[in-house]
Amino acid sequence: MTLRLSYVSEAAAGTPYSLTLKNESASDYTLYVFQKTPDQETANIFSLAWFASPFVIVAGNQIQFDWSIDYSFVWGATGHLVPGVTFQASGVTDADPAGANTTGFSVAPGPHLTAATQGDPAGSLVISDSSDVPNDRFSVGIGMSGAGTFAVQAGPNLTHTFTPTPTYWIGAGSNISIGKVLEITTNNPVAQVTFPPNVYDLTYVLDQSNEWVPDQ
Repeated sequence: MTLRLSYVSEAAAGTPYSLTLKNESASDYTLYVFQKTPDQETANIFSLAWFASPFVIVAGNQIQFDWSIDYSFVWGATGHLVPGVTFQASGVTDADPAGANTTGFSVAPGPHLTAATQGDPAGSLVISDSSDVPNDRFSVGIGMSGAGTFAVQAGPNLTHTFTPTPTYWIGAGSNISIGKVLEITTNNPVAQVTFPPNVYDLTYVLDQSNEWVPDQ
């Protein structure tokens, strides 16, 4: 039997994807999924643990994650944003790179995102912080299928532009939970997952060498 975690809402418009992770290594791990974006380092964007097993996956067991490509804007009260901090989305606003792709973040009367509207540049997701946003107290970012994927430190009069062309990555480690800010240069076993055209269901295996391989 496979533990299955679905992040596909009933109203989801995007194509459903499914990824099964099998632990056939000699160790017990938390198995997780995260994303990377091309402009990540130059824009000081942090990857979040997008999905993570709610408990350790013992060797010989597996977990399945389901999602759809539906974007959102998110914010959280993280304090100083560094690897190891947990980003808990305290506000979520629907977003669409081809439509309502811009939002604002303000802390008056309380921290919140404005309703998304269409703006420039088309095809990107943009968050503009107002002048009342303090330094090193809040973070903003984007999510997919209802869970945060990327976060960046918010601050007064900052504008954050995200390019929604992510790549999917899988990992195995410890002390990982959903929303954890990742150090993507970690020594944990990680690998990129690529869905071929018209393929939406994949399985990867963590083998005895602690390497991720496609299931044959």
